[in-house]
Amino acid sequence: MSDNVFLKALDRAVSALAGEHVTNAAKTKTVVEYPQPKPGPSLYKGATENGRATAAPLGPEGMRELHPKIRPSLPPNHLDGVPFPTPAQQAAFDAFLRERGYAPPADVAKKLAALDVPWVRLQDAIGETRKSQNANYHSQLADIATRIAAGDSTANERDAWTREDWQQDADERCRVFKTKCREIEAEAWQLAEAALLTKADAADAAADELEAEARPRFEQFAVAYRPAPYVLLLRKYAATLRDGSRRNVGKPSAMIETL
Repeated sequence: MSDNVFLKALDRAVSALAGEHVTNAAKTKTVVEYPQPKPGPSLYKGATENGRATAAPLGPEGMRELHPKIRPSLPPNHLDGVPFPTPAQQAAFDAFLRERGYAPPADVAKKLAALDVPWVRLQDAIGETRKSQNANYHSQLADIATRIAAGDSTANERDAWTREDWQQDADERCRVFKTKCREIEAEAWQLAEAALLTKADAADAAADELEAEARPRFEQFAVAYRPAPYVLLLRKYAATLRDGSRRNVGKPSAMIETL
């Protein structure tokens, strides 16, 4: 009996101590509060004060970036059957491009014309050197005979060029002259290529506009679209301006004769 009383008293004492511990722990509980991040600047011009962001309307430049104009892809050989524009057609296309605002760079033609001068001189020298060297060989022999006749007994013993020597010298000079011509042509092409590519882009843009004008009628009448012959010729013209073939014409000013 006494043992039960003692155990009950001990149990009440332990329960009281446990309750006091819980109460004290609750009173001394530490609450850790983490700092909340401050709202940063909105990425949108139309953001509201409560943090809800709404994008501002895009201007024309932004709309063009989101919806760039993409030229319809054309098969690589779509111009194979198109003839090269005639000089008259090229002149008509040039007039059309000028009407649309294209203007050839005047300084390029002037610089290329200046490069024509040394190039033509070298070409004349090449033509002269390519002539038969028999005249120079016989002139040398005549000079030796003249010196012997004047009493120069050593004239015939001096080293003289053979016919082959004269020809070899001429061939070597031609190679040097041609090398210099190629240097001038390379310099000219640096000027001409950029101008030709600019004109080619203008021609392609004009062809795009001509097609854009024609397509609605085809769609209106449910007819499969086919580019007009003049559009294909204009694109062929642009392709020939862009293909680099004019760098082989030689004379600098001839590289942009179509500008």
